[in-house]
Amino acid sequence: MKKDSDNLRDVAKYTTAAFEMAAVIVIGVLAGVWADDYFATKPAITVLASLLSVAAGIYLFVKNIIKK
Repeated sequence: MKKDSDNLRDVAKYTTAAFEMAAVIVIGVLAGVWADDYFATKPAITVLASLLSVAAGIYLFVKNIIKK
């Protein structure tokens, strides 16, 4: 049986990874929206930035979860 401190450490690891993933996605989408407004290319850059930020967020999430 796991100790309470081990359970809390697991919860903290997953929560941190999830918030980091969400932050990367939000920043990527906002950067895409800004770039679309700046270059007047709606919605091309937003779509591309969204897809790339989701991929980066998933990569970071998996990387943080498998790290000990």
